Amino acid sequence: MIKPSLGLGLGLAALMGLIPLSLQAADLRFASGYPPGSITSNAVGVFKKRLNSVSGGELSVRVFELTLLNLRETPEGIRDGMTDMGVVLTPYFPASYAHTNMVAEVSMSTELMDGGSDQAGLVYTGAMSEFIFLNCAECRNEFAAQNQLFLGSAATPPYSLLCREKVDSLEALKGKNLRTSGAQWSRWAESVDANPITMSVNEIYEGLSQGVVDCSVQSTSELSVFNLFEVVGDITVNYPSGVFSGVGSANINLDTWRSLSDKQRGALLEATAVLSAEFSWGYERGAVENEQVAKEQGIGLTYATDAMKADNREFIQSDLKTIADTYSERYGVEQADAKIAKFRKLLGKWQKLIDDVKSSEELAQVYWEEVFSKVDPTTYGL
Repeated sequence: MIKPSLGLGLGLAALMGLIPLSLQAADLRFASGYPPGSITSNAVGVFKKRLNSVSGGELSVRVFELTLLNLRETPEGIRDGMTDMGVVLTPYFPASYAHTNMVAEVSMSTELMDGGSDQAGLVYTGAMSEFIFLNCAECRNEFAAQNQLFLGSAATPPYSLLCREKVDSLEALKGKNLRTSGAQWSRWAESVDANPITMSVNEIYEGLSQGVVDCSVQSTSELSVFNLFEVVGDITVNYPSGVFSGVGSANINLDTWRSLSDKQRGALLEATAVLSAEFSWGYERGAVENEQVAKEQGIGLTYATDAMKADNREFIQSDLKTIADTYSERYGVEQADAKIAKFRKLLGKWQKLIDDVKSSEELAQVYWEEVFSKVDPTTYGL
């Protein structure tokens, strides 16, 4: 009788389930809708190396930047298995991720916190990750309904007005066309008698260049991401503020997650804690660097007046009730007020937790210890 070779024997054993999955390597596809060389690109690069390291080489990642799926296509691509992982921006899909979007939408309330919005993106990333992982079964169920699993959040620094010309008063805002990226900023624009304009991130350069919009409401870190230095003449810094935080920094296809071993899932959680930190820290650092570059290039840096700030705080206070009512009536979110209040307590907690953080490595350690390490890879998403 001919004896099977060792290679054939191992192949048969694997097919029969005799070799544990933990001994099998997996190559995961990661779709990023951001351009190569961007802050997100650098963060995903660090994630890729960390995952390979903590998994002992069992998990590797192939990153597709603007070549596989764009940001609007990513959720469906993950759902249908076109990619294993990707960056999901939930505000693009208000009905699909109502609970996540509701707490993301209260981001302007960071202006009401003691100390204001300093490092708001780092605070929001921690609070969103903790809320979704540990406190919001409805959020997790919404992702599961899209055949996805949430593996961490990310957020931008405080939003500013990136404008063609100086905006230094409430009067100067009247009639301006403002590109906004979320419902809260659209409502704010209307409250100051400006016109909110919906426009994808890939259209902002042309919109500002051609005067279709007067200002874009977004973080200064994105000046370099989308090459906006060429079309921005003045920046109203950290006004109206709030952060973009409806981000699944590394959502994974649910079937892919379930195909991995406990060890591999644990490695992914450890690596995605690093990704969340690198993503948000990179944007925070990028904002500081870009504001300096803008100044050197002759772009004006304008700061909100006391009257602008007071009007802003009044809007934010009233808008919290609007958000709760809207999500309750339109999307059926139950106890919306209580959930928002609970989340805002998490924001206060995280403001203290990241107060002394000095690097992305320290930030990743805080995220790991406070949130990601508390997610059980033997039960989460299974």
